Amino acid sequence: MSLTVVLVRHGKAESSMLADSDETRSLTPAGRAAIAAAFPRSFSLLQVPDGVTPDLWVSPVLRARQTAEEVMAVTGIKAMEDHECLWEQDLDAFFRELDDHGGGIVIAVGHVPFMDRVSGLLCDSSLRFSTGGVAAIQLDGPASAAADDHVPGRLLWFVQGPRATQS
Repeated sequence: MSLTVVLVRHGKAESSMLADSDETRSLTPAGRAAIAAAFPRSFSLLQVPDGVTPDLWVSPVLRARQTAEEVMAVTGIKAMEDHECLWEQDLDAFFRELDDHGGGIVIAVGHVPFMDRVSGLLCDSSLRFSTGGVAAIQLDGPASAAADDHVPGRLLWFVQGPRATQS
């Protein structure tokens, strides 16, 4: 069964100087508004076969969860699932979890440089995700093959993130 992986970088977050910790950094109001405006167009590119409900994996930190809420609003997905590997930026764990998934669609909301690295390994594309950037990759083999210098997928589409006009 084939697997489509949709990588999403969280929206524009507040300065680390304004938060108690990196984990509690929130999206800025302009950052949230920018992805709310951009995601309907971005996710309209995602072709979801009848009977398939994408799984939404998210880094457990606040700004990623807020971004995932915006993904849920445009896709109709009802729940998100925390995946520590997205926060820890653990490539091996992420690839194992993708391989264990089996098929369908996984939307993963995380951070840079992890999203840049994952896209490069999975489809040999040098993408640089700005905040709110979204890329879809079709895996033609196991994600873990990327660890052996094998490119297991191909880039379907990439949408650079929107500009948040205010902080």
